[in-house]
Amino acid sequence: MTGKAAGGMLDRRRFLGALPGAVVVAGRLPGLGRVWPRAEGWPAFQVPSAIGVQLYTVRSVMTGDPDGTLAAIAAIGYEEVELAGLYGMSAREMKARLDTVGLAATSSHHSVEEVRGSWEATLEAAVALGQRLVVVPALPAAERAGEALRRVADDFNRAGEAARAAGLRFGYHNHDWEMRPGADGVRPIDLLLDRTDPELVDWQMDIFWVVHGGADPMAELDARARRVTSVHVKDRTAAGEMADVGAGVIDFRPVLARAGELGLLHQYVEHDQPGDPIESVRASYRALAAMVPAGREDHAA
Repeated sequence: MTGKAAGGMLDRRRFLGALPGAVVVAGRLPGLGRVWPRAEGWPAFQVPSAIGVQLYTVRSVMTGDPDGTLAAIAAIGYEEVELAGLYGMSAREMKARLDTVGLAATSSHHSVEEVRGSWEATLEAAVALGQRLVVVPALPAAERAGEALRRVADDFNRAGEAARAAGLRFGYHNHDWEMRPGADGVRPIDLLLDRTDPELVDWQMDIFWVVHGGADPMAELDARARRVTSVHVKDRTAAGEMADVGAGVIDFRPVLARAGELGLLHQYVEHDQPGDPIESVRASYRALAAMVPAGREDHAA
């Protein structure tokens, strides 16, 4: 789901400098892969070296050939996947397919309806898959403001408490609308995060949508220290179109380094509408692999 932003083609530095409060510029945090101490009394974190992919990106080919698609993803060099459905399989069947090709399911996306209905079964499946995270990726339009959004936040606290009891972390994934103030002047992302317990509800930051909503990922990371435990990595052209990693103008190096400093656990490549899903995830892997610490066997060439 792409959009257009006003303005002509800009180079990476000029584009990011034009964002409100933007500090995402090349070279801000050199030495990606170092351990960055947050502050006295806080643990130090490192940018994770494992690269994951949100399987929503390859949904069109997963449907007809799940085994071939997973094998292709593993051959590119990915180590982790984030699930967006099980394609008619049970959790154990999906895990067996992932195990066969050496992939690990570390996260999955679930609707707010699941949170309110079959949450116990959802958590059981996530545990069976060996996951660390469970994430709500979107909200219905009718629940994006006011009291309805406050009720969602309360539901998230309960969902996070149940997830923690199951040994999992619970989080919410943003789009662009959460980054823009509502009629009351409050940004939905702030309402959600302020009303939820930081120990129970994480933020899965979609870097594309943060930028597309007019916000600065670096400032958001600093404002929500230790709440961003996973990110979606997808690029954006200066004209506002979604792009494979490396084909747009977002400089992910300082963002990922800062996120690693503040507690990042997982990073997932994603593209909502790729022309060729496998070639898209191949290109994004190649670009992201050049940014994260060494230690993987790189098959993307």
